[in-house]
Amino acid sequence: METIAVYWESRIKTYGFQRITDLAFIEFSCPLSEIKLLGEILSQDDLKILRPKFIIAQESDHEISFIFCLPLEEGENFHASLEKTPSLTNHRYIYPVSIIFFYGPHFGDRYGIATATFSTLSKAGIKIIASGCSSASVFLVLSQDDIDKAEEVLAETFEVAN
Repeated sequence: METIAVYWESRIKTYGFQRITDLAFIEFSCPLSEIKLLGEILSQDDLKILRPKFIIAQESDHEISFIFCLPLEEGENFHASLEKTPSLTNHRYIYPVSIIFFYGPHFGDRYGIATATFSTLSKAGIKIIASGCSSASVFLVLSQDDIDKAEEVLAETFEVAN
């Protein structure tokens, strides 16, 4: 007989919420056969030292899609370089955005964290632009105008552990 234990708490504990503000969100795709173009763009002098705060990459249907969140000035320069590249598809540029991220003492042992996060923000009418979750943390990209409200409603759902 095997016993499986699951950690459960009525309010999910977190170590608190951190923010990164004043970012540009850039999403684009390109054919895998053209991935060399991304290297050429990133090797331009004004883009050699990008300081991304959030990156997601995903491959599907012979394309690779990227999401970058960069400080505003870097985002403007990167966006301008991408605009000059005709083979990129689904190019989207949003600014200003912010990231709110958090983790907790039991995130690796408990289910329901993503559901609690997404349903809380949905009920509050807050649109998630992008997200990244692991067993240890949650990262959310939101409109900068929504960051205060997001932290407020998440703090009602999650308990800050001491």
